[in-house]
Amino acid sequence: MDITTLKTFLEVARMKHFGRAADNLCVTQSAVSARVKALEESLGTTLLVRERSNIHLSADGQALLSYAETIVTSWEAANQHLKMSQGIETQISVAGLPGIWDMVLQRWLSSIMRKFPEVAISAEVMSESTSLDRLTNRSLDLAFVYDAPRGKYLSSVEFAELPLVLVSSRHDQSVEQAMSERYVFVDWGSNFAVQHAKFFPEVPFARLQTTQGRVAYEQIKSDGGAAYLAKPMVNKSIKNKELYLVKNAPTFIRAAYAVYHQRTDKTKLIQELVGL
Repeated sequence: MDITTLKTFLEVARMKHFGRAADNLCVTQSAVSARVKALEESLGTTLLVRERSNIHLSADGQALLSYAETIVTSWEAANQHLKMSQGIETQISVAGLPGIWDMVLQRWLSSIMRKFPEVAISAEVMSESTSLDRLTNRSLDLAFVYDAPRGKYLSSVEFAELPLVLVSSRHDQSVEQAMSERYVFVDWGSNFAVQHAKFFPEVPFARLQTTQGRVAYEQIKSDGGAAYLAKPMVNKSIKNKELYLVKNAPTFIRAAYAVYHQRTDKTKLIQELVGL
């Protein structure tokens, strides 16, 4: 049995919604449906009862829930133990949002691989809510998110400030033109939304809205338009004159945070890694 199917089942059971589970797992909704169906077929029973928009666990699904949690936790513990037995002293499980991986974490991960040969890394793309849930139940060591959580026993450290700049596929556009012609709204979180609304109270409705900077980046490069994107993401395109900074547009600063559980014996190592 693929352990991924059990992880997917647990996420659907938690969210009670295929679409939200897919978003949290950073996969398509059809992939989630296929995994659940495969699990049901392998067990020969129905695990989820689907009634219009309402999804809930069947009796068998409820019975499987605690076993699935135990299996996933045991698998991850076994995986860590086996890696350690092969000369690895410590394993760290890390999760981050897709945009943070694009802009910061890939370089950070490369630094760890060079400077900490005794550390094994399990790196995943994961939604903020799933990351924080897994930190709380201590099945994840370190998460990188945009908003510092207020959860009990969770410590947050600001590790990066990402400047968000307005870029356009056209040269010499005014702010007004950029915000009205094929503008793509990227949801960089609640703080950004408040600042955006303050500076642009009358901006037209954006036909394309997304939580992923990469989606907006590819869209405006291929079909034209403008969007607020993190500067590290667009530096190369600006240099190559594929995209252009919009003059007189305000720059917003988006903080990113490293979050870990206070009750862990890996605190010292985590702080060293974050310090990179």
